[in-house]
Amino acid sequence: MHKLVTGTIAGAVGVALLLGGAGTFALWNADASTAAARISSGTLSLRTADAGAWTDVTKGRSASIDPAQVLMVPGNTYRFTQTLAIDATGNDLVADLTYAPQSITGDADLLAATTKTLSVTSSSTSISETSPGTFEVRPTSGTATVQVVFTIALPESATTGQGGTLDVGGLAFTLKQRPVTV
Repeated sequence: MHKLVTGTIAGAVGVALLLGGAGTFALWNADASTAAARISSGTLSLRTADAGAWTDVTKGRSASIDPAQVLMVPGNTYRFTQTLAIDATGNDLVADLTYAPQSITGDADLLAATTKTLSVTSSSTSISETSPGTFEVRPTSGTATVQVVFTIALPESATTGQGGTLDVGGLAFTLKQRPVTV
């Protein structure tokens, strides 16, 4: 019986060594490659297409002006018109176009007394006003042009801002992509 017990113990030790030997039992596995292509991201940028121009449109006037050379008084309205180019590539691009209020600096009273409005038109892309001064742009692939018209007015009823200065030389427009809503 001693040989039977010794043989059984030796067999059990051998099986234990095989089981605990990590890698002595092989599991089958396989992998395969696909023929999938690369995924690339699109682009969205905004640039000026011309220098833009300031016009005094007070009471129906249409005179070119240099804002640094005129003195605004209550009742005056000045308009800046410029063409911007939107370069867009990719699917489902929707962006908001507006002017950057922080790009106009100067005397706080005059800044507060003036009204500022923006309108945007285009014959090469879809535009709709989503809130005052903010326009939804749905550019198609390639380059689209938009015309922005920024108006600044000092109402006749203004009682503040006298002797102040505004710097409109840094007037900027922004285009920010936003999620597409279904």
